[in-house]
Amino acid sequence: MLVALAWTGIAVAAPAPDARLPVLSVATDGLTPAEIGARLGAVAKAAFPDLEARWDTALASLLEPAQLPALMADVVAPLRAEGVDAATRAEVTGFAGALDLVGRTRLGDGHLSLDELWLVQFLPDLVPLAAGSALALHGRGPGDAPVLLGRNLDLPASAALRRLQAITRWQGARRTLVSAGLAGYLGVLNGFNEHGLYAALLAGPKRPAVRAADAGERAIGFAVRTALASRDSAVGAAGMLRREAFVGSHSVLLGDAGEALVLELPAGKPAVLRRDDSATRPEMPWGQPGRLAVVNCLVAADSGGGCADLGDRFRWQRLRRLAGGGGQARQAGTEVMLPGDLGQNLLDRLPRGYGVFNAATVQSVIFEPASGDLLLYAAHPDQAHPAEPLMQRYVGLARTVGRSSGHPGGWVWVLAALLLAGAAAALWRFYPARSTKRPSETASTRSAT
Repeated sequence: MLVALAWTGIAVAAPAPDARLPVLSVATDGLTPAEIGARLGAVAKAAFPDLEARWDTALASLLEPAQLPALMADVVAPLRAEGVDAATRAEVTGFAGALDLVGRTRLGDGHLSLDELWLVQFLPDLVPLAAGSALALHGRGPGDAPVLLGRNLDLPASAALRRLQAITRWQGARRTLVSAGLAGYLGVLNGFNEHGLYAALLAGPKRPAVRAADAGERAIGFAVRTALASRDSAVGAAGMLRREAFVGSHSVLLGDAGEALVLELPAGKPAVLRRDDSATRPEMPWGQPGRLAVVNCLVAADSGGGCADLGDRFRWQRLRRLAGGGGQARQAGTEVMLPGDLGQNLLDRLPRGYGVFNAATVQSVIFEPASGDLLLYAAHPDQAHPAEPLMQRYVGLARTVGRSSGHPGGWVWVLAALLLAGAAAALWRFYPARSTKRPSETASTRSAT
């Protein structure tokens, strides 16, 4: 049993009662997009009875009331009309029907309007919502280390947004999509599917002001969701995303059981596919084979521009050092980095400077494409990070309806232990009885039984 418990996580410890995020799950087979949204809205409302007030508080901490009319006219309206498809619009409308919405749009009043719900859906296009950093580990041939994908999600106004953390799942008989993010946000910041394809959205360079959306530009969070819902490989998802145009600049970490890559999406310029051996800008050197890092600026040599933010440049160099060894534990004589090592790198924090793991970090995630398991640390809504954050293991979230998970969950080990204990007790009672009773007594006992 101790071996089984050690296998289920990076560290064996008794989790706090509320350490695991709620899973908002809806069975999608046989439902229209509007019906899917309505059921998901009901599930989210049951888990977060004050969902509307929480989002109103978060929006008020992210946006200036004076900017609201321009944002609604110049960004939200065009994206609502052309930035998402008809099915997505119907799903959001169905979700809205399960909430207690008001007619007026007024940030900070404790209520949510339909326009404000659409603001929620397009937040990654308006503000650097998907900030943070990421580190992927992968080999290039048979026998190399399995692909591991890690990501820290840093959120602006994290005190308000961390109260909305949840895992959303769209589960069907053929396709299942899982999004580790925020309740009520229907796009993807971190997500994966039943094929073990993973995608993490990271914000690009900070923009001085939000510009109006051009015709044909897509909402980035929903484009990532569409890629996960329709593709089974990192290359396939990248090929789909690179054909689209978006309001701002973004990076998307993509990975499957065979490889990891980064798609850099500079605003108004062609997309750039970056691998571990791709050329980077002179001020952002890398040179770590089998490792890929992402921060909130574009680093590929062909992306153009520069990385002016000091924090992003510092975290890039810090990830480079960590990926190269940097004092982290390694197995002797091998270049294999274990999940625990990646977890240590993601949870690396510094007393000064720009830590990879910092006060704005709301979630720290490791995804294992080969098993489909998610390891997740989620910050407590009202407490500072603990001295030793623990990642909880979520098994089988992306399995389709009727399909078992890739390996036994904790309940299987408990059931096996109970069965073994029962069998041992039965044998203990049976054999001493046979050795002490005469044949006639044994026969009599059997017939009575």
